[in-house]
Amino acid sequence: MTPPGSPSPRVRPRLTKWLPRIGGAVAALIMLVLVCGLIVPESHEAVVTVRLGSSPGAVWAVITDHASLPDWNAEVTATERMPDRNGRETWREDYGGFPATVVTTVSEPPTRLVREILPEGSFYGSWTWELAADGDGTRLTITERGTVENPFFRGLMAFHDNSKTARDYAAALARRLGTTLTPVP
Repeated sequence: MTPPGSPSPRVRPRLTKWLPRIGGAVAALIMLVLVCGLIVPESHEAVVTVRLGSSPGAVWAVITDHASLPDWNAEVTATERMPDRNGRETWREDYGGFPATVVTTVSEPPTRLVREILPEGSFYGSWTWELAADGDGTRLTITERGTVENPFFRGLMAFHDNSKTARDYAAALARRLGTTLTPVP
């Protein structure tokens, strides 16, 4: 007789049959991600170019107002102004529990902005915004240069579209500006 609260004798053999299979499948998946990460280069570059129906000055005002970034970019949950580093504007951004420190390394209003993402986690690199007048709007090119040293995280990124973050940012920027966005091939 089975004691009360114990699994029935039929359940125990099923569990002992499936648990090793599930464990093996999980281990195989982890190994696949790790092998992909060993093959994928540490560094990547993703470039997105769009046309916005707002002037370069209006676009510049929004992209350089770092304090309001969480108000319109759903990826960023909080920003905090930090002390300057070597005279350069520095911010702490929170991506839903994944913090990043960014330093403005180039600021040429209203045409070029470069922010460096400092190495402190599994990802570091930079974002460059290049703005050019385009009729009554702005041609905006966002370039992400990133490095992921950890091969497991690189393996996970192998299944990720590296330009998606910049495309989502551009779409959120257009919504903030209340204007149109047209991808430029």
